[in-house]
Amino acid sequence: MEKTIKLIDEQHAALVQVIQFLDSHGHSDEPVREAVDRVLNGTSWNSLERESDQEIKQAREVLKRYEYDDES
Repeated sequence: MEKTIKLIDEQHAALVQVIQFLDSHGHSDEPVREAVDRVLNGTSWNSLERESDQEIKQAREVLKRYEYDDES
């Protein structure tokens, strides 16, 4: 699961770079810039991000239980 989290973090960082690139090259009004911004900062995204964080937290708790069981 740590690899999945790392992948998501890297994808997020890449989208931030896309926003910065588009803004610095005068493409702030482009539809693709809006789409990327919606994914990073949109209202529905915030809810989805919270739900995703909750899923990750739950998965980590389950993983901890299995790791503990394996050590006995």
